[in-house]
Amino acid sequence: MQDDSVVITVVYDGPPQAGKTTSVRALARAFGREVYTPEERDGRTVFFDWLEHVGGRFEGAPIRCQIVSVPGQKRWTRRRGHFLERADVVVFVGDTTAGGWPETVARLADLRADLDGRVGPPVGLVFQANKRDCADAVPMDEIRGRAANARTAVVESTASDGSGVREAFVFAVRLALDRVRADLERGGAGTRRGLAVTGTELVDLVALLRSGDAAAEVELPPIPPLPGPAITVTGLRPPSFDAPSGFVWPPIEGRIMLREAAPPLENGVQVAANGDCIAGAGSAWRLHSPAASVFTDIDEARTALLSWVRQHVAAQPVLSRRRCIVLAATGEGRWRLWQIVQQEPTLRDLTSGASRLDGADARRLVGELLAACVNAALPLTCTIDTIGITDLRQPVYVGLMPSPGGP
Repeated sequence: MQDDSVVITVVYDGPPQAGKTTSVRALARAFGREVYTPEERDGRTVFFDWLEHVGGRFEGAPIRCQIVSVPGQKRWTRRRGHFLERADVVVFVGDTTAGGWPETVARLADLRADLDGRVGPPVGLVFQANKRDCADAVPMDEIRGRAANARTAVVESTASDGSGVREAFVFAVRLALDRVRADLERGGAGTRRGLAVTGTELVDLVALLRSGDAAAEVELPPIPPLPGPAITVTGLRPPSFDAPSGFVWPPIEGRIMLREAAPPLENGVQVAANGDCIAGAGSAWRLHSPAASVFTDIDEARTALLSWVRQHVAAQPVLSRRRCIVLAATGEGRWRLWQIVQQEPTLRDLTSGASRLDGADARRLVGELLAACVNAALPLTCTIDTIGITDLRQPVYVGLMPSPGGP
């Protein structure tokens, strides 16, 4: 089938009987569509569950979502792999009851390794933590810890009544569109237009879908408004993970981190004496925006974003990993650049209290990182308050990056 849609493939994966088919059917009910399942045995998927949905727009083109759940049984590994190879994003439906948790953890780790081996832009991963209504459900702190190690967003769900299913799907679409944009920037996304399916099996399947059904709109979070007149910075809102694709770096993992780090809207933003904006107080994340990083012109804002991205990329060999940057609407018709950094112990922290490091070690680590920054011409301030250590006892910069284009 040929049309002008941008096609994304959303694959639902997970252990057997974790709730994949139930989740896809819950989406189908919400969209007023029907799920096509070629074959089931004893209530379990043998081939796949298929759902197609059109909703929202990307660069002016309709977004066509191909939603497929794969069989969880190990005997169908090749069938599962066929669809995972074509995924733009994966929703991993995990059984979070005490009995199902060990297999869920193992399967999640295997999936992360498989996705990391993919060629091209990274594939986003959403962990739909299912069966949260069960009395023996694993605590969310443990689930979030596992998901953080797998660089995965977490959404709680009870697929049997549909709660959390749509939220996981909408965020998955966001990640898939980030991947489309990254693919477009590499010159490879043009083939998405006009191709409503991927692979021979899917071509055959589309012919079996009923035509003429009205396509319900996916209620994606709204794109922020275009910039208007400049006004004061009071009442700013913190950055949110619903920023448009192309406004978050790194494009996939960054949006996942932003979802984890973004504080509630009602918490607002603090404005420091020097005009810098700060959010996330009391959390595990630092959200910071320099005073000069607010823009009324969107092109100027995007230029500054790209400048900061280049600065981060150049410094990646010495930077702590859990950080991202975002160009976010302020809620006042302007745009602001934010950096989000997960807080990690600094050398000052590590030399106090239990004294895991002595002063000589701290000075040596500062010197090593400072030398690396000088050699690479990186504009980082190396002190015991901006440097931490990796698991391999190597120095790593855990502080805030300087302003875009700054000294």
